[in-house]
Amino acid sequence: MAQTVQIALLRGVMPMGRNRVPMADLRALLAELGFTDVRTLVATGNAVFRSPGPAGAELEALLEKAIAEKIGPTLDVMVRDAAAFGRIVQSNPFPDDSAAMPSRVQATIFKTAPTPDQARAFEALVHPPEKAKVLGDVAWLVHPNGISASPLRPADWKAAFGKLSGTARNWNTLSKVHEAAQALA
Repeated sequence: MAQTVQIALLRGVMPMGRNRVPMADLRALLAELGFTDVRTLVATGNAVFRSPGPAGAELEALLEKAIAEKIGPTLDVMVRDAAAFGRIVQSNPFPDDSAAMPSRVQATIFKTAPTPDQARAFEALVHPPEKAKVLGDVAWLVHPNGISASPLRPADWKAAFGKLSGTARNWNTLSKVHEAAQALA
């Protein structure tokens, strides 16, 4: 049976926070579920692995349930196969900013794509020097002064996107995850 390279991005994982998911535990859980060539990157919930199936929303639900039952925290998981993740990386609307300040370019990958109205509402909240662009199921942001200095707050995200679930990664992390997925592909 052919196996597909999958990327799982866990939402809200913090190495020392309440949503603590030790990467060794995550690797062990993924192997226990039958996935192979499991790798984790950075301690914030990024995994790359081969899967014979399931995929998409079914895989997200399987991982969410297994993590809650075996490791502890209840959290959302966004899954993309290597091809879809590659398209996200290639569609980066801010390549110059990503090259100049990779830790200050952020992509929030949603479970499902925001509506055009949600995308417009979010983009309207962002003012220079920050930049924003929503492409499909990803909201791209550039924070030239750093993410912590951004005037955007969680309430702004909620106002624009409602209950859409997503998880953010900076360009450094996206690049590392993409490289790991390419190495398995």
